[in-house]
Amino acid sequence: MENKILEYEVTPISLEYFKQRSFEIIFDVFNCMQMCENELVRDYIDIIGTDELYESLKYHNDIIFSSLLTNNYDLIYDFFAWKYSTYSSRNIDVDCFLIEYEFWKESILNHLYASHGSEINIIYDYLISNHLYIKTKALNTKKIEINSNYQKLFDELLFILLNGQKDEFYSLIKKDLTKFDNNIFLFVEELIDPLMYKIGEMWQLNQLSVAKEHLASSLIDEVVNDFIKNDFVKQKNKLMAIISTVSSESHNLGIKIVGKFLETYGYNVKNLSSKITNKELINAIFDLKPNLVVLSITLPSNVANLQEIVNELKNDNNFFNGLVVVGGQGLFNDKQDVIIKEADFCCKTLDDLGRFLNNI
Repeated sequence: MENKILEYEVTPISLEYFKQRSFEIIFDVFNCMQMCENELVRDYIDIIGTDELYESLKYHNDIIFSSLLTNNYDLIYDFFAWKYSTYSSRNIDVDCFLIEYEFWKESILNHLYASHGSEINIIYDYLISNHLYIKTKALNTKKIEINSNYQKLFDELLFILLNGQKDEFYSLIKKDLTKFDNNIFLFVEELIDPLMYKIGEMWQLNQLSVAKEHLASSLIDEVVNDFIKNDFVKQKNKLMAIISTVSSESHNLGIKIVGKFLETYGYNVKNLSSKITNKELINAIFDLKPNLVVLSITLPSNVANLQEIVNELKNDNNFFNGLVVVGGQGLFNDKQDVIIKEADFCCKTLDDLGRFLNNI
């Protein structure tokens, strides 16, 4: 069984109509799913509930749009492999998605001209024809990679974190920070980032309650913030940097760490995150005229928002002369990294960002 390659481009006009009518399309699919009498669909909704169903459909739509906008179809495969794996772990028969795909196709044709809708629906024909392949491969979704030298420490930190032991969590970091030359930024990349990914994964797989996920995330944020609050400034350069997450991103620890890292290069950092609209973010950048803008996304569903913000900032008519750097987990996958056109640099690690800053 082989995965068919999806390689084609949707015309800009079809993509624009799809974006404009997305709310109506999502709402139609939501109603069709709720009214559907198929047993698989009914079981699916009973397990996840209507609120999660609607949020899942919105996320689904954002992934499709981001993938089409950037011509990166690995976004689609990665998302659906993750979705199949996650919902299978919750005892949901993922064959129900075949019915959902038909609802998407019908709704898209109802709200778009046939010529435009048929372009978008190639995606759903692809998902239907590759359903068995995605279903089989879902067990091989991306695993958390930990440096073998730190596996024991990772397990200790995770255990303490899940038990809400704040003081022990703080003490363990303080004790083992010497293994990282007392570099909190390196510690975060090697251990805190994987910890946050693991916590999120456990919540997605229904192994952790929402309350415990929030508690663990808050504990990480509070403790790490305590370590990075000190002034590490190496030089003064009188330059301003604006940093922000994009759109619906709710976790902003990563961008806070980026901000502190920029301060070590002497930047006056202004953090606009989180949950700021694209328009508010762009207007703030135009008003403040920073030398550097760093934007981050964790969710691949926000790729389209990031692309559109960068396009607006780099539009010659807007006279913005600052540099734009993008990064975050949402831009990187197992196959082809997402390319954000017009960005001056895309960084995967703080080392990448450091090299870029040294070069400028």
